[in-house]
Amino acid sequence: MKICIVVDNLNPSSGWGRLALKAAEGFRIRGHTVGFIVGKEGAESNAPKLVVPLRLSSLNLLRLPVTLSLIRNFIKDYDIILCYDVNPNAIILNMANLGQKKKVVVHALATYSLLGKRTPIRNLFMRWAYHRAKKVLVVSDFTKRQIEKGDFRLKESVIVPVGVDTDFFHSLPTGNRILPYPFILTVGALKHRKGYHLSIPAFGSIAQEFPELKYVIIGDQGMRSYYQKMKNLVRELNLNDRVLFFEKVDDKDLIRYYNDAKLFVLTSVTEPDTVEGFGMVYLEANACGIPTIGAQNSGAEAAIVNSSTGILVKHDPKDIADAMKKILTDEEFARTLGNNGIQWAHRFSWPNVVQAYLDNF
Repeated sequence: MKICIVVDNLNPSSGWGRLALKAAEGFRIRGHTVGFIVGKEGAESNAPKLVVPLRLSSLNLLRLPVTLSLIRNFIKDYDIILCYDVNPNAIILNMANLGQKKKVVVHALATYSLLGKRTPIRNLFMRWAYHRAKKVLVVSDFTKRQIEKGDFRLKESVIVPVGVDTDFFHSLPTGNRILPYPFILTVGALKHRKGYHLSIPAFGSIAQEFPELKYVIIGDQGMRSYYQKMKNLVRELNLNDRVLFFEKVDDKDLIRYYNDAKLFVLTSVTEPDTVEGFGMVYLEANACGIPTIGAQNSGAEAAIVNSSTGILVKHDPKDIADAMKKILTDEEFARTLGNNGIQWAHRFSWPNVVQAYLDNF
């Protein structure tokens, strides 16, 4: 089978890129041919690749006929088009596919698959793209509920989560620690949706009780206004030497951070037009044997088994702080969460996810 993957980028450091590259690797292992249509240059790949503007901006609309022609010519030899998210990727792909009747499978991940309250024209095209898809795969029940808010209902939808590379992310033998002090960890871009404005005050409320503990935050700082707001919050809470921000960390160091952390916390918030659809990072932490904390009413509900692999909390700093304290002070409970998490993460290994894709093509 020849499979074309449509994704924003192939950067292995981004969620989209990591997802697309691992899916492609799994397809190739099973003997299938893979090509890519991407919106941005990224990782080098030996697979055929078409780079076109996958944005419906006013400038790109002027180039849309050329873009559609290039895509139409590229996909003509493929059997299946796997399209990550709907706006704009599935919209553009279905436009290019008019008359060719190639099988388009959409994987709805989160924000870019939600209908917006103030975008009736965009919503019309999104509904059309959903209707045109051979099948819609949705990353979690939570995301499906968010997509179907209002009068819209998906047809032919199946829950297919994202995967975790359990061959890479795994428990390491105790060795030289990445940092010389105990710490808790978050991995995720510095943006409002990730909920740092909740987790930082939560850490602040337990900081005196755990005087040696640090809070390590690893993530892109491109949204400068929110990043600066969090830096100001750290200063206001007198946590300057307790909260550490790192923007870029190699994977070989990232796995060490996961292994050495006392717990992983990411308290994503759900907003009208933006959500955390699942959360691959919870599984990466679990695969390394680390307890996780995530928020209710978010994609963390699919990635965390409450009180078994981690703790689901309210969007409230006190509730988050209580969960932190529970894991930090109850060693047996923390050990149980970590051990359960390893087994849980293996259910989402890439071979299982790739098989789920193939079962639905």
